[in-house]
Amino acid sequence: MLTAVLLAGGLVLGVSPVIIAIAAVAAIEPRLVLVGAAIWGVVAALRRRVARVSPDSEATLFRAMAAELRSGASLRGALAEAAHRVPQIPLGRSVRLAAAGMQMTEVAEAVETQLPENGRLAAAAFRLSDWSGARVADTFDGLAERAAATAELARERRAATAQARLSALIVGVAPLAFTVLLVATGRGAGLVAHGGLGWLVLGVGLGLETLGLLTVATIVRRAER
Repeated sequence: MLTAVLLAGGLVLGVSPVIIAIAAVAAIEPRLVLVGAAIWGVVAALRRRVARVSPDSEATLFRAMAAELRSGASLRGALAEAAHRVPQIPLGRSVRLAAAGMQMTEVAEAVETQLPENGRLAAAAFRLSDWSGARVADTFDGLAERAAATAELARERRAATAQARLSALIVGVAPLAFTVLLVATGRGAGLVAHGGLGWLVLGVGLGLETLGLLTVATIVRRAER
């Protein structure tokens, strides 16, 4: 009873509902918190491994290239120096092609595949410089501004959908967590007291919950594009 009062008091005082939910689970079954933390760590590690190149990183790369070009560096040298400054972008293949003296069209194609947001425009700047010999520092400055604007729009979209994601997480995950908690603590015997019918109802309920979560996740993901 005291635990429930403390949790309710925290909710009234404005504590994040996620923290309240974690505290509630910890009070009832601490082992589930450890399992959840382990799962969260694995998911976070996987997300870092598959993370895409961000527009902010592209903006930093283009600014570095523009600065190098204005200081007198060649386009190949500017690419190598900028790639060294922005290790978040895997430009190793492009740098190797440029250092080996390969045709600029090949370098441009490699750059295009490694920059998901502005790869085509960057490749066009490489080709323009190769064909005309023009200095393209201003072009890369423009690409940097474009990438920075894209990053700002992405942040605004994430902020706009943050409340929706949090609400969906609480509403969707709470019943699932409560069901798992009942089963793990042996208090869910009543759920399956009716044999096959009880398991059927439980399975249908969990299936509908999962479907709802997937639907909300799809809607939020599309809204962020």
